[in-house]
Amino acid sequence: MPKKRVKKYRGSGSCGGGSRKNRRGRGNRGGSGNSGHLKHNYLRTIKSGQLIGKYGFSRPEVVKKEYRYRQNLYRVLRDLRMEGRIDYDLYRYLLSKSELNVGDIEEVLEKLKDTDFVTEEGGTLTLNLSELGFQKLLGNGNISKEINVRISNATEKAIDKIEKAGGKVITVEE
Repeated sequence: MPKKRVKKYRGSGSCGGGSRKNRRGRGNRGGSGNSGHLKHNYLRTIKSGQLIGKYGFSRPEVVKKEYRYRQNLYRVLRDLRMEGRIDYDLYRYLLSKSELNVGDIEEVLEKLKDTDFVTEEGGTLTLNLSELGFQKLLGNGNISKEINVRISNATEKAIDKIEKAGGKVITVEE
């Protein structure tokens, strides 16, 4: 038996869709394509399992490496502070710097003499900054004492200043 034709709303001009302007254009459809996924089509987006927002970003390796160095420095300084091997003022001072300058070495050296980071060999002091957690030595400031510095990376300016004072920079592999 064939289905009866629906004759309801026929001839009304809008067939039950409201004004004659309705059911026309993209605006009455809620936008075209994937528009409205974070607004009025949100539930449809969740149900279909589509990804929302940014995804797939990964940090550059250089940034990750610097972050790991910084975290290692924090960990070493915190452990030294908890063991009582460095005082609070030195802890705060070293914590504020990610790299040390040549001018900072003399200030740090006097306070670190009691620790095992500073050793004396034949009248010259050797400061081991790599064990302390620092990765780089910069050339800002002046130095007057003869000091040997062990570190993994140093600028040429820093090496020149330390050698002019009578010391030397010993590069250490990580």
